[in-house]
Amino acid sequence: MHHRTLLRLLVGLTAVLAAALATSAAFAKSGPAKPDVSAEFTTQGGVDPQFLQNATTIPHWTFQYTDPTNGVTYPITMVGSDPRGGGSTTVHTVIVPLKLNFVAGGQDTSALGYAGFTAPPLNHTFDGSTRVGDVLSSPIFGQSFTTPAIMGGDTAQVGDAFMRAQANKIGTGYHVKIANDAVLPTQTIDVPASKGLAYQRPVGAWREANGFGPTDTITGVADYGWFSSHLQGLINSLHISATTVPIFLTDNVLLYIGQGNYLNCCVLGYHGAGMPVGRGAGAANGNGKQPVQTFIYAAWTHPGTYSGFLPDYVNPTRTAPNPVRGLADIHALSHEVSEWLDDPYVNNAVQPWLTPTAPQYGCTGVLETGDPVVGVWFPYNGNNAAAPTGTTYYGQYHPEDEVEAQWFGRGGVEPVLGSAYGGYLTFMGPLTTGLGGPYAGFGSYAQGC
Repeated sequence: MHHRTLLRLLVGLTAVLAAALATSAAFAKSGPAKPDVSAEFTTQGGVDPQFLQNATTIPHWTFQYTDPTNGVTYPITMVGSDPRGGGSTTVHTVIVPLKLNFVAGGQDTSALGYAGFTAPPLNHTFDGSTRVGDVLSSPIFGQSFTTPAIMGGDTAQVGDAFMRAQANKIGTGYHVKIANDAVLPTQTIDVPASKGLAYQRPVGAWREANGFGPTDTITGVADYGWFSSHLQGLINSLHISATTVPIFLTDNVLLYIGQGNYLNCCVLGYHGAGMPVGRGAGAANGNGKQPVQTFIYAAWTHPGTYSGFLPDYVNPTRTAPNPVRGLADIHALSHEVSEWLDDPYVNNAVQPWLTPTAPQYGCTGVLETGDPVVGVWFPYNGNNAAAPTGTTYYGQYHPEDEVEAQWFGRGGVEPVLGSAYGGYLTFMGPLTTGLGGPYAGFGSYAQGC
């Protein structure tokens, strides 16, 4: 399992950050900060390339490259078709909304939040079906959104734009799109008190206590292993074709790892692959037509669950937790869609890399495009999603930046894919290294461990 922990670096464009830090210091202070939960992403399962030959699955293509710094040849599989041949691919999805019911049952929340903060367990329902329309109208599926000029000014779905930029195919007929065929019936999951907790996160609690009015940062956190077993059961029971990608959508329900360990939290999404149990169609030896399923889970995230968009809370003089990161709306889903596009079967190994922007990953040997830049985002206008309080999510979507395959390949990928758009190694190019964060190394290839 690869845990991908949130980078504690500055996020958003410089103007957004400057506006946040310019906020008055006149607000009330809280006690010293306790450790707070961080955001994580993981992967699930994985399918060896030998099982993909003649399999019933999504469109994909495979190439090999040799890393010139260690002489090792690596096979890589991506969604779509070989960009050297052009062409357009559309992969079909279905959205599976998840409705999770949490109960207050005496859970111990004393470790959460800042000194003086209390997090009473709540009875609360989180209904992913309320976010389906928001997701379908977002840059994940919409094709009328345009990336900033520095990223090529490409009008496309955000995942398609990333794939086109990575192969330097902006402005051509090459595409890797997704199209949602259906929204399946909402799946209801009752979360026992021993397997989850609903509570008001510190940002919302602090804002309400300091006179800023109702702020919905109520969050559900569920046991990772328990939740994932439910998800695998749904993949099998819903009988979704292996040529279709199920996207399991929650509304601000995240996952923690370890029995009752609410601080080992929170997983906002993962993508994975496997051969569904009981649906084989031929020997699993690479010569049959066995189904190979890829899938995605992601949470639509409320602003304030992780701070960064509420300027009164992002106050550098405060002694309560003062994160300047910000995750909201489609950030988690854009992370998972882009990683699924570049590593659909969770089997793309690369020479291990280490970067100061992701110190908690340690030495990581996987091609997961969002890992080095989790929490780095760029704004798309047009987000009209309404919060329960009647406010909006600030009029913008916040998809994640991505690191391109060329960075991981250290010069070995270019003979196949060519240089990415502008010669950049990240989707945002120079903007990635201009956020005031601790690392400006995305202008050169990955470093070893």
